[in-house]
Amino acid sequence: MPLMLCGTFRISRISDGWLRSRLFMGFVPVQTHKCKLAAVVYIGTKYGGDEPGVGTFVLFGPVQYFFGYIFDFLIPAMGGPYELWLETAKGREFIVWQGFNQEYFEKNLELLRNQTGAEIKTK
Repeated sequence: MPLMLCGTFRISRISDGWLRSRLFMGFVPVQTHKCKLAAVVYIGTKYGGDEPGVGTFVLFGPVQYFFGYIFDFLIPAMGGPYELWLETAKGREFIVWQGFNQEYFEKNLELLRNQTGAEIKTK
């Protein structure tokens, strides 16, 4: 469990007109996305992750309800209310950033908008 908590993260990098995003789980790369920044049509923004609701509380009890919030906080690459997505001209969509910090969200959004010139759309 500690290996999964410490080793789950996403790295997105911009270089030479390309964006590369890679998700690691337990320090093992499991998903890689790559696209040309010139091909990005939309930058998708989303706020409001899937939160545990009353159904979770009723079915699994208060412990599971609170652990949902704790795991979202401990593994922001898999949870967190702020998300940034890219959509390419071919219709591919993939997530490039997810977390809890509004300041980082705004900085990353501005960076992507400056690099791509794409339109921002809310999901």
